[in-house]
Amino acid sequence: MAYQKTTWVDHIVDPVTGDVVQQGTKVTATRLNKMEQGIAEAQVLTEALAQTVIGSPVVSGLEFSASGLTAQWTAGVAYANGVRFEVNAGSIKLSATQGQYIFLDSDGVVKNTTSQEAADAKCNLWYFATDASSIITSVDNRNIVSKDMFVKESEVAASGANKIARLDGAGKGAFSITGDAASVGGKTIGQGANQIPTRDASSRLVADQLANFKKNKSSKDANGIFKIVEYRRVADNTLYMKSTLSNPDAKGNYQTDTRVYYKTDGATVDSTVTVTISYDADGDVVSEVPSA
Repeated sequence: MAYQKTTWVDHIVDPVTGDVVQQGTKVTATRLNKMEQGIAEAQVLTEALAQTVIGSPVVSGLEFSASGLTAQWTAGVAYANGVRFEVNAGSIKLSATQGQYIFLDSDGVVKNTTSQEAADAKCNLWYFATDASSIITSVDNRNIVSKDMFVKESEVAASGANKIARLDGAGKGAFSITGDAASVGGKTIGQGANQIPTRDASSRLVADQLANFKKNKSSKDANGIFKIVEYRRVADNTLYMKSTLSNPDAKGNYQTDTRVYYKTDGATVDSTVTVTISYDADGDVVSEVPSA
């Protein structure tokens, strides 16, 4: 549930009359405890998100060496459960005759433990096994991630291969991430067969807009209705679609519109769609339902 904020107002008293001008919000243990609980829950959520998104990698440094039962490390930068720490160079005393893990704790302090589980829960750095006086085994447990993976906005490339795409003010990519700005998924953008259609300024599909074709009407009936309408491509006058009205009712209203679509040669049939037309009592078209 969302945190319910308390609106705090000052307690104001008229300095001359002593009258209360504004009753201030009372400070109570209940309200303060509610605030503390909200802060605690927000911190838990933040830590969980940081752990999930960032984890516990080492960005740089924290290279270990040993002398006797003392382990030394170089300065470095690491994340422990999503929290970033800049760690100074230092050293830690190792226990004799023991296997132990060196880790960066969530307070930013380098510590040692005999539990791998405890080290992995933070930021595991190194493993040492010792005898009575020296190191006998040393294992680098650092999860090293390049600092180049943490990219600043100013470092995002405007163009180029293998770069992260930068978005402009309108949220558009400054360069193509498909390898070809005129194609997507192997399909080119255009008006031809098997191409991705574009849209005009009114968001209408540009390809196959009937308004962009030449229209020829023929076979007019006694009521002045043309039963055949041909739509032809402007560029080469090839036939795109032929609409034929049929099946008139008692009032002469045509109830069927057969639309035959042609391929680019204007002769080969591509598909046929039968549209059922319905009218109201005044003879006006109320629906046109194409066949499935």
